[in-house]
Amino acid sequence: TTRGTTVSVIDLTTNIVSDSIAVGSNPTTAAVNTVTNEVYVANSQSNSVSVINASTNAVSSVTVGNGPKAMDINPVSNTIYAVNQTDGTVSVIDGTTAAVSATMTVGADPQAVAVNPVTNSIYVANTGGTSVSVIDGSTNSVSATVTVGATPNAVAINLSTNTIYVANYGSGMVSAINGATNVATSVPVGTDPNAVTVNPLTNTIYVAN
Repeated sequence: TTRGTTVSVIDLTTNIVSDSIAVGSNPTTAAVNTVTNEVYVANSQSNSVSVINASTNAVSSVTVGNGPKAMDINPVSNTIYAVNQTDGTVSVIDGTTAAVSATMTVGADPQAVAVNPVTNSIYVANTGGTSVSVIDGSTNSVSATVTVGATPNAVAINLSTNTIYVANYGSGMVSAINGATNVATSVPVGTDPNAVTVNPLTNTIYVAN
């Protein structure tokens, strides 16, 4: 079934929708590069990423892998990482050329990604298994595979401590990965943890169960 094909733009000064931008089919994730003022939208049913110029709302499209589900951006290198759920890959988009510069195979059913721009490392949660793939952004290759809990489906990073937090939906715990060693420890949380976020100022992690 074909889903929606638009992105709504909200003007927070007036709290109204100021524009509706046509993108691909079934947009699932949006990410903003605040340095270049461009918005990237993963369209899971059209196997593409829409690139929106936030100054003009003009749209271009980049073809990626099958079923792009999640994205994150390294604003330092102007690189966008699109996680393709259906074919278990990550498409690397060069923000300057708006073209795919590399494609890496990761684990089964990847559904979440987080970028550490300080270390230029990318963390992909492979929801179909029990692992997180670590991508070296300087070589665009998978440098490590870290074993975590069952059904990892959300990732967040504390840049201050270089610690990656992974919510494991199927095992009721969060894995804390040391970014320097790729060693993971487990923290029991509530039932079916489905989202995680970090406050780096207080070094506090919040998990939605």
